[in-house]
Amino acid sequence: MRKKLFGSLLISGALIISACHKSNDITGSSNPGVVVGTWKVSLFKDSGNDETTDFSGYTFTFNSDGSLAAAKGSSTTNGSWSKTSKFNIDLGPKTDANRPLGELTDDWQIISIDSTLIKLGDDNSASGESLTFIKN
Repeated sequence: MRKKLFGSLLISGALIISACHKSNDITGSSNPGVVVGTWKVSLFKDSGNDETTDFSGYTFTFNSDGSLAAAKGSSTTNGSWSKTSKFNIDLGPKTDANRPLGELTDDWQIISIDSTLIKLGDDNSASGESLTFIKN
């Protein structure tokens, strides 16, 4: 009797733990999370300098399939995004020819994410980069 009770408790505990496990990946159609949608940059700092105005007029659409579209007027740049333990953005190389969008290409450290705000920091704290998106 004790073995059956112990076995039942063990199985019940394992089921509860596995049901509570949550994936860190919020991309993909099965679990798009709060990131999917259209956002705009409300803060971008590079080396401690506020460069938010470089992104004035841009909207960023994060799609559930991991694609990303940065649009300003009639111009659109396509890229990709993903979220695991970091928030990865790829909008092309960090070159003068690809400014300002290339500045967002990075594997960002996640500070916080909710339905209206995404706060990110560079995984290299010496860079002084921070990025905040607000839901559009």
